[in-house]
Amino acid sequence: MRKASNGGRTAVKLAPLLLLFAAVPLGAQTVLNSVETTKKVSAAVVRVYGQTEVGQVEGSGFLVSSDGKVVTSLHVIRGIRRGSVQLAGGDIFDSFTVRGVDERRDLAIIQISGFVLSAIELGDSNELQPGEPVLLVGSPRDLQGSITAGVISGVRELSEGFKVIQTDAAANPANSGGPLVNARAQVVGVLGFKLKDSSGLNFAVPINYVRRMLNNLDATVSVASLVAGSTESKRLSDVKKLAVLSFGPTQAARLVREKLMNRLAKSGQFVLVEEPRDADAVLTGVVGDSVYGWANTAAIRLSDVAGGILWGDEARGPGRWGSASSNIAGKLADHLLNAGKNDRKGNNK
Repeated sequence: MRKASNGGRTAVKLAPLLLLFAAVPLGAQTVLNSVETTKKVSAAVVRVYGQTEVGQVEGSGFLVSSDGKVVTSLHVIRGIRRGSVQLAGGDIFDSFTVRGVDERRDLAIIQISGFVLSAIELGDSNELQPGEPVLLVGSPRDLQGSITAGVISGVRELSEGFKVIQTDAAANPANSGGPLVNARAQVVGVLGFKLKDSSGLNFAVPINYVRRMLNNLDATVSVASLVAGSTESKRLSDVKKLAVLSFGPTQAARLVREKLMNRLAKSGQFVLVEEPRDADAVLTGVVGDSVYGWANTAAIRLSDVAGGILWGDEARGPGRWGSASSNIAGKLADHLLNAGKNDRKGNNK
């Protein structure tokens, strides 16, 4: 969990992380049963981690759909070169794509290639009342599935133009992005930040902001913008040697990989190498469930050998190449081939 500095307007300048709260309307007699609530929500809470320029980072998140949509804090994934998501049961997904971000509220929705996954129910943060009991679930210090209890201390309005939920439920580093759940086992907030040198002053972003994001997900989201200083076109023309990592074990993944590699190899502009250390760029991909031999979800990321993203894209549903996966493969090939052509034109002037 990110700590805020003491200088300036402390509570106003902080980047928010989301907590989960127990939302119980006035007049309801719902009592939070910590054991039963934990059983209902813990399977949907995940650990998000990866490598950045400054070292290993980790945080928490939670599944909001059975096909692998995960809500977390934007600062948890910002700058990650190679990221992974670990489910409560121990399964690890070694890559994810970004479906949507909210810079102002420090929220992100990412996607893993899962299916029939446990998802948490969303509550209504507009119903929150001070004094309601809540549980915070996360992975502080790599202790996945840790539970702390508390109450909603208040709902605050920040000058940045959004509300945050204050709670005394204990939070620690790597709790960021984890859910705060109410007595109905519904997530009502995403853990965001705590005041430096303060005990029991933790803040979460109301879950209704997440609802808006889920209703307006982009069909295609570039991941390049999440790495500071990266540009999608700056170095594409410098890519001559490609190392290709796994696209997944399915037939669809193999077909997409072969189609892309054959197209690039036939152009005569690229050399395929075995090891990333011998490459100008590294290509990775994720391909989802197959339909008639093709994939209906796909993501491809082209990175330099240091991990900086040169090009990244994600697609779902049928595309003009016959599927989402062949669509995205064709787009990357076009980008690379055009970059090479433009580079040669420039050298001939």
